Amino acid sequence: MAKTQLDSLVSARYVQAVAEGALLFTESTVSLRPEQGVEFEVRYVPALAKKPNSKPKEKQMSKGFVNPFLPYDPRLHVKCLGNSHQLLMNKYCVVPHHLLITTAEFRQQGEPLNESDFAAVLETTSGLSRPQIVFYNSGEESGASQPHKHLQVLPMPEYFTAPPSERIWRRSHPEPSSVFVSGNLPFAHFGISIDTNSSTSADIATAYSAALTHLTAVYGNDASYNMIMTPTALMLFPRKLSSWQGISINSLGFAGLVLCKTTEELDMVSNTGVLTILYSVGYPLPPDFTDNSH
Repeated sequence: MAKTQLDSLVSARYVQAVAEGALLFTESTVSLRPEQGVEFEVRYVPALAKKPNSKPKEKQMSKGFVNPFLPYDPRLHVKCLGNSHQLLMNKYCVVPHHLLITTAEFRQQGEPLNESDFAAVLETTSGLSRPQIVFYNSGEESGASQPHKHLQVLPMPEYFTAPPSERIWRRSHPEPSSVFVSGNLPFAHFGISIDTNSSTSADIATAYSAALTHLTAVYGNDASYNMIMTPTALMLFPRKLSSWQGISINSLGFAGLVLCKTTEELDMVSNTGVLTILYSVGYPLPPDFTDNSH
């Protein structure tokens, strides 16, 4: 597939930011773990053991807190997304070209997403030649770490046709444009089919709001959750715990990517299974929703 202007801009900014020391790329070892006929990506990233792990409110209330997005480091800046958002390189990345979509003014991480957020998402994803996974961590138990509102954009792994959670969800043949819960996934979720090639930001905001309405009806307005969005689906996963046995799980876990700091954690993931871990940090399937459209 031919490179786009945004591909070239992101690639150039990435190379320059690494050279200048503004972006810290961390090497990792990747293994693929098959479960239920799909593969999950498990990465061994020993450097993560040195990275402090705190939740957004804890970080915001700490004396030495500095918002990394306001002002942002100009060496990480890719472009403005209208007047409302910025596109930045992720300072700490284990996958090259990991992007952040941040609000230009301070908004609290965990606020519901809106049409302008999705307009910034579509401007980004439509400008990139590779399919992307967009994710949002909302709430103290979601695995979020920064209090400034931001979404994250990661290139879809080349060996994924879609994230494993989405592939399993689709086995129940969800009806188009309806919020659907599949009995094939062991943990609570609310998914809806989308098409980013033809959908407007208003369309996607409507789909997200419908899924969020169902989630909060069951788990409350203050529920933590993860969102993953691909070219073909938007899925929400309510959360009760931010980590399992010391392994932090954010939206990437539900997108099929788990990061381990030690060989002991790798062994635990191998012995337990990714789907069981996601079940442990999420909730059981809501019985009244299973294999039903809403």
